[in-house]
Amino acid sequence: MESISFELEQVFSQKFIGLIWRIMINEETAYIAIENRELTSKKVSISVLNYKTGIFHFKEKLFAEPLNANLAYASPKSILLKLNESSESFESKGLIAVDIYTGEIMWEHYNLCLNDVKSYGIQVFDPRIFPRKYLWIDHLKGEIIQNLEINKNKYSNLLFPKMVDNNIIPKSIIHGDLQGEVFFMNFNEKNLISFHERFEGMMQQRLIVYQGDNILLDNILISDIQKLQPESFFILNKQLFYIRNKDEIVSYFV
Repeated sequence: MESISFELEQVFSQKFIGLIWRIMINEETAYIAIENRELTSKKVSISVLNYKTGIFHFKEKLFAEPLNANLAYASPKSILLKLNESSESFESKGLIAVDIYTGEIMWEHYNLCLNDVKSYGIQVFDPRIFPRKYLWIDHLKGEIIQNLEINKNKYSNLLFPKMVDNNIIPKSIIHGDLQGEVFFMNFNEKNLISFHERFEGMMQQRLIVYQGDNILLDNILISDIQKLQPESFFILNKQLFYIRNKDEIVSYFV
């Protein structure tokens, strides 16, 4: 079943090679960083997308050791990639900072491991030194912060649905046998609901936006699945975002 939109305006729909593995959002610079993995080679590539326009700053770029890189943080001007010991291990063995606009490497440290990361800095350690000595470095240059100013993380406008009782689904919405939890949100006088259902002997995940008895969007997020999928959608500044078929990011104004 393809997406059916009766009244909502689509902002963008962008597909990727392989699976979308991880996304991170920076609200200050209005972008989404995406980590996706090719199914055959298992290489990790990184993209940065302006979520207000749906235009890429860069798309599916490979960096050093693409089998072992992971998206670790999205700051206003750079994204942080954590390099792992191997594709099977999450033990950190290096860091790379990438410019969000050009995709160029801003700095790299292969002798430092990631311990923690905040908006005000990156906490690292040298694995060759024992006992561990933790240092804070900055996002832009990767240099040691001499006088760390700990600021609270800024307020986020991200909104996520809440788990609700199954009987919240109105009778006007025809659906198969429900599987698992139902997730619901009321926003801007519209209702957004997501659930898993049985359809033709298989399970699928569905997202519906409705207002009264009027269905504004009816979309199958993924079909022919064996297990329940995680949270299906979120809203940021009057934009609905969701991942479809594990390889596409879609956004509508709501």
